[in-house]
Amino acid sequence: MYHLTLKRCLMLSLVISYLFFPNRVTSQWTQQESGSTFDLSTIHFLNENTGLLGSAISIHEIDTNFIGGEIIRTTNGGLNWQKVLVNSEFRLKSFYFLDQTTGYAIGGSYISTGLLYKTTDGGVTWQDNLNSFFYQHFYNLYFGNQLTGYLSSFNGLYKTTNAGANWDMVLTLTVQNVNYPSYRRIHFFDVNTGIFLSDSGKIYKTTDQGASWSISYVNPDYSFRDINFINSSTGFIIGLNGIVLKTTDQGSNWNIINIGTSASLFSLKFTNGLIGYLTKENGVLKTTDGGNSWQEVLQQGSDTLFSVFFLNPEVGYVGGTNGKVFKTITGGVIGINQISTEIPNDFNLEQNYPNPFNPATNIKFNIPKLSNVRLAIYDMLGREMESLVNQQLTPGTYEVNWNASKFSSGIYMYRLVTNDFSMVKKMSLIK
Repeated sequence: MYHLTLKRCLMLSLVISYLFFPNRVTSQWTQQESGSTFDLSTIHFLNENTGLLGSAISIHEIDTNFIGGEIIRTTNGGLNWQKVLVNSEFRLKSFYFLDQTTGYAIGGSYISTGLLYKTTDGGVTWQDNLNSFFYQHFYNLYFGNQLTGYLSSFNGLYKTTNAGANWDMVLTLTVQNVNYPSYRRIHFFDVNTGIFLSDSGKIYKTTDQGASWSISYVNPDYSFRDINFINSSTGFIIGLNGIVLKTTDQGSNWNIINIGTSASLFSLKFTNGLIGYLTKENGVLKTTDGGNSWQEVLQQGSDTLFSVFFLNPEVGYVGGTNGKVFKTITGGVIGINQISTEIPNDFNLEQNYPNPFNPATNIKFNIPKLSNVRLAIYDMLGREMESLVNQQLTPGTYEVNWNASKFSSGIYMYRLVTNDFSMVKKMSLIK
């Protein structure tokens, strides 16, 4: 009777934890202290140690009570961050670096003044490079060579042929809402060929240095947020309400891709032809097959994650609301191995082995049909300690290794949950 009561108490505590704390950050992501309380709209790293965060106001941009405007720098991989520029009117949208020392911070103020800051010392100091463009707002920048560059704004695209000394408009668009600027983005392959995203759901392409533009896609219901290419032919555009478009011919044609979410998507980064990451409301999605399928590798409660930057397939950063920044050195996931593709008869969660263990143990489970699978570790009070699996799995037998080196000795619970199955088991960590 005692054991039955204890089991029921443990199950109740697990249920309470799952209901009230469903979106815990796993140990594969470490939260860093940015020193900011504003939304982190963009991230850029020059190398594994030196990186920059840019802050802006909240997603509700017409609310000027939440004005941001900071550039925050690290020289030790995010262990410490220091503010190197503070401008309360600066809505920073992106960084662009020509090399390790020379770069730009692009954005605008809440009164629609375009701002373009420049650094020549790797982001230590910044100077206003344009003396402001009134009734503008800038989004991102590309230089095809040392002289020719393109700058996107909410009323079109500017071009320079003298390294930014002068800028001329080469594409003019109607401003949809001056008080609520769009996120118009550009992607250029070289000095001649580029793509421009408008806030009216139009995708423009040029092949003659911006002298002429063709419209390759139109959907006025779409609001785009970012664009990224795997190679010179294949690329993706993401936007609000789960919109994903894909091209395989350098942006001449685009097709809608369903990645299984209606959440708004904000920032996209591919590290190679297969591995990519995107941020969304409350989380991060990852692909390992070139964008054909995506799995959630970070859940973050009520916080929206606006920006992502990866140095390589494993090491990366995401930033979001209230100055929150997270780092991973494992690609955001714990290793999971499918050890058999034979279809099991039933769902099953096996006893971990070895048990007791110090400090690592293996957990094996069976999935008889395509399922959304969650495997997590809890303490005896029902508090989630670590999320090991949170993704869709095909039928088969799987094994996950859990390294508990950072946890103290004691009894822990591990729980497997699918749409059709739930099971909890105990294990002992002895150090």
